[in-house]
Amino acid sequence: MKYVYLSIILLALSCGSPKKTSTPKEETRTEENVEAPLAVEDELIVVLKNPKNVANAKALITNSGLTWDKMLFDSETTKIALIKVPADKRDFWLKRLQESGEFKSVELNGIMKTQDVIKREESTFLSFRKTECFGDCPVYDVSVDKEGNVTYNGKKYVVEEGTREFKLTDKEFSALKEKLNKNDFSSYKEVYDNPKIMDLPSTFITHKGKQVQIRLWSDEVPAELIDVHEYLQGLLIDKKFFD
Repeated sequence: MKYVYLSIILLALSCGSPKKTSTPKEETRTEENVEAPLAVEDELIVVLKNPKNVANAKALITNSGLTWDKMLFDSETTKIALIKVPADKRDFWLKRLQESGEFKSVELNGIMKTQDVIKREESTFLSFRKTECFGDCPVYDVSVDKEGNVTYNGKKYVVEEGTREFKLTDKEFSALKEKLNKNDFSSYKEVYDNPKIMDLPSTFITHKGKQVQIRLWSDEVPAELIDVHEYLQGLLIDKKFFD
C-alpha cells in the first residue's frame, strides 16, 4: 500500500507542475528578388543604301543606343539588317533612321516582312541614286523592277519630294535594256572619281549584282554609263520630278 500511495502522490505532483512549452522558431523572412520588367522592343528591317559601308551603318545604330541584331540578307549589292528599338520610341526611330542617309528603306518588321523585303530587292532590275553636294544638287533614289515598274523617292532640291511610282512603256523599258546591254556591266570599274576635287555629288548605278559609283564625269567614264545616266534623268525630268 505504501508504494501505491507514493505513486499517487508522484502522479499528482507531475500533473500539477507547469508544462514546458516549446518556443516556436522565428521564421526567417527573405526578401523576394523582384526582377525589373524587360524593356519591350520592336524590330525594324533596314536596307543599307551603300552596301560597302556596313561599318558606318552599324556604328550609327550602336552609337544611338539601339541594337544591331543580325544581317538578314548579305550580297555584294544588297545588305538587309534587323535592328531593335524601344517600342515606345518606334515612330521616332523610324523617322530618324529614314532621314539618316544610311538606309534605302526602314520598315517595321511583321509577318513575312523579311521575305517581302528580300523579294523586292531581288526583283530590282536597276537602281539609280544621286547624293548631296555642298549646293542644291538634286538628291533622289530610283529603282526599276524587272517588270518596268519605277519607284522614285525625292529627297532634296527636287520638284517632287517623297515617293512616286510609274511604269515604263514597253518602248522605254526596251531602250533602257538595250543601253545596259551594250557592254558587260561587270567590266566597269567600281568607282570613277578624283578625290582631289571637292564638292561633287555621287551617282550610284546598280545592275546585275554590281554597284558603280560615278563622282567625276570625265572621259574615263564609259559612254554606255553616260548614256544610261542621261536617259534615266530625261525620263524623270519628263515627269517633272525635278528641273
